[in-house]
Amino acid sequence: MNNHQEPRAAGVGSLEPIWQDVRFAWRQLKRTPAFSATAVITLALGIGANTSIFSIVNGLLRPLPVPHAEQIMLLAAEFPGDDTGVRYRVSYPALVDYRAQVDVFSDVFGYDTRMGSLTKDATVAHFLYHCVTGNFFTGLGLVPAAGRLFQPGEGEQPGAEPVAVLGYAFWLKQFGGNPGVLGTLVRIDDKPARIVGVAPDGFRGLFAGTDVDGYVPLAHLRVGQESAERLFNDRSFFYLTLAGRLKDGVSVAAAQTAVTTVAHRLSTQYPASEGGTGVRVIPEPRARPMPLRFFSTILPIILRLLLVLATLVLLLACLNVTNLMFVRASARRREMAVRSALGSGRGPLVRLLLAESVLLASLGVLAGVPIGQWSAALLVGSFDLTTDLSIRLDSHFDWRVFSYAVGTALVTGLAMGIMPAFRASRINITDVLHDGDRGGSGNMARQRVRSALVVAQVAGSLVLLVVAGLFVQSLRHAQRLDLGFDPNHLLTLRLNPGQAGYNLARATTFYDALQRRLRVMSGVESVTFSAIVPMTFSFNACSIETEAAPVSDPRLRPAVSYNVVDPDYFATLRLGIMSGRTFTEHDRMETPRVAIVNKTLAARLWPGEDPLGKRLNVFCTSPGPSWQVVGVAHDSKYIAVFERPLPYLYLPIAQTQPVARIVQLRSAVAPGELGARVQREIDAIDSNVRIGVIRTMNDALAGGMGYVRFRFGRTQATAMGLLGLALAVVGLYGVVSYGASQRVREIGVRLALGATPADIRYLVLYQGAVLVISGVTIGLAVSMAVTALLTKVVALIPASDSIATAAVTIALVCITLVACYLPARRVMRVDPMTALRHE
Repeated sequence: MNNHQEPRAAGVGSLEPIWQDVRFAWRQLKRTPAFSATAVITLALGIGANTSIFSIVNGLLRPLPVPHAEQIMLLAAEFPGDDTGVRYRVSYPALVDYRAQVDVFSDVFGYDTRMGSLTKDATVAHFLYHCVTGNFFTGLGLVPAAGRLFQPGEGEQPGAEPVAVLGYAFWLKQFGGNPGVLGTLVRIDDKPARIVGVAPDGFRGLFAGTDVDGYVPLAHLRVGQESAERLFNDRSFFYLTLAGRLKDGVSVAAAQTAVTTVAHRLSTQYPASEGGTGVRVIPEPRARPMPLRFFSTILPIILRLLLVLATLVLLLACLNVTNLMFVRASARRREMAVRSALGSGRGPLVRLLLAESVLLASLGVLAGVPIGQWSAALLVGSFDLTTDLSIRLDSHFDWRVFSYAVGTALVTGLAMGIMPAFRASRINITDVLHDGDRGGSGNMARQRVRSALVVAQVAGSLVLLVVAGLFVQSLRHAQRLDLGFDPNHLLTLRLNPGQAGYNLARATTFYDALQRRLRVMSGVESVTFSAIVPMTFSFNACSIETEAAPVSDPRLRPAVSYNVVDPDYFATLRLGIMSGRTFTEHDRMETPRVAIVNKTLAARLWPGEDPLGKRLNVFCTSPGPSWQVVGVAHDSKYIAVFERPLPYLYLPIAQTQPVARIVQLRSAVAPGELGARVQREIDAIDSNVRIGVIRTMNDALAGGMGYVRFRFGRTQATAMGLLGLALAVVGLYGVVSYGASQRVREIGVRLALGATPADIRYLVLYQGAVLVISGVTIGLAVSMAVTALLTKVVALIPASDSIATAAVTIALVCITLVACYLPARRVMRVDPMTALRHE
């Protein structure tokens, strides 16, 4: 027994000196409340800024609440000629092939996200749902909160039993968490479905940022007038987002190789539908909210940039506290000399001072985490990301954020304490005890180190301010961009009469009646119908070819985004037509098919030629004759405000006839006042038809595909810049003030020999000015390199902004010189006799 316990006793004993150092450090910090409070507040601000940004990044990349979430991959199709990357979906037959032929996945499943309604007992609720393959839940490894989930193969054939699984949050909100709802019959998009289960708590679906309200099998899916057979048999019908779970030990690179092999095989086997098509394997967090190239490539760069800015603020805070600790170490040199004289080695002295710095950092974390939580909530709450969907960022603090904070405390404590600790422990006992170190070379060396730290603070602060200025300018540039249409006084609302049981014929009659009513409504200037709203998460894409030059190899067909619009669309949005005409009331199902192309598409398909009268084959509509180009529209923004010019196609709504449509009204009054009046006009036709999403166009532009990224960058960078400036000012003031206090005897001698207060002021200001100018010089050089990098990775960042750079530089110099002036003003009042007697 004794032999077993001796090692434990020795282990505990070996920790005793560390705990003694921590207890002593705590007593020392309590004895110097001013120093302790300043250091803790400084660190709390830096750590708070870091944890705030990390929590947002963590929320964007937080793993799914499923077993082994790191194994979940999205498989995004890549079609040749697709400039936008929006054609990432696959057909059901292709899903079956990947499921059978890619052996690196334990399961491959698919889903399609739809917006609709759920009706129970005459109560209609908006319903965002996934249409899923039967193995969706088993592939994710989920178990139900109540009832059952779908089983592999369920609902993957026409005529399958109409069933539904509710999302946990929707179950609580709509049914109060009542398990009695299981087995009841509801109508989803006016099709019957029986509720069989509830998804687990915490699982919100695979459209990140939203709560998916429910899940239905693929057989429930209705796509216009398409037959159920087409859903499961047509290889040219791309509607499924593909996902899979990697087998244990399989890397992403190995999965990409295996998927590429199968994609090439299918391309050869089915050239008409999948010729030249590739597939990218993307870890699920990098494909949020959908696997567009923008989200999977640009988003990680933006997130790293945010972390770099926050880390720079923390670095400035550490430099500030390091300076304070140099002052404190200088004041404690006599204590260190006494300890050394009593036999304490250099190692224990370093350990003692490091214990103090780590303790300070830990206190900074305790104060900084609440600041981070508050600032993250404030930052996220200031942005409305809603477009057609209610998107929200998740910034709550979980164990990853707290682990990050603890790790930051340890690294910060060691980083800011190591240099002062080693310098304080390297002492000449005789000189210190006999007071011979005052004003010596050691003191000058310490002052030089502190001055270098302040120069770094000023330089870092200037870099942050310049970056903030660049983001402010990028937002201004974005808001001044020519969108190609006028978003002001424009109200958009989504309608889907199909949710009320309308077929195509009834829906067409409904829209005709509604348009007549809205046109005569007071305050309304014009009304138009379309399929999608620009710069929301809604878009359509297809491949095309010219009739004069048909493409035998499908992989060479260019891919374009498109919208279906009515004749009043261009006038209502004030989107100009360069040549030709707009659609008219005569462009109907029984008349020849017509299309309008934008300037970029016309230049790509017919360079140097007049596109009017040319004919297109469009592979996204029902088979039939080609489409004749009757007009060329100006370029505008379609998917995101920061996109480059994209090819775009417009088709007449009367020749495509979608049941769900967007209504857009241009009004002479505030568009927000029209919503209730529009609903009254709808009720006059049929009260069962309800407005889905209603927003002004300017509100939509403020969302995730509009200005929000620029506003977020501006807010984040400005906050970091101002915080960095404050830290630099405090650090500079401390160095100049400490330097002046060390020269009190010299100043007293100068005054006694006839120096004027102005001479003393110049002496102190010169010391600070040298630090400021050095920091500004270094900061400007670094800022030029940072600006060059940002212009390459962040859209609409100006290549150079001399006015903004000059403004922040002048502001920084003025503010820091004021910080230098305050200690200079104080030492000007030194009484020579008092100073000399004191020394």
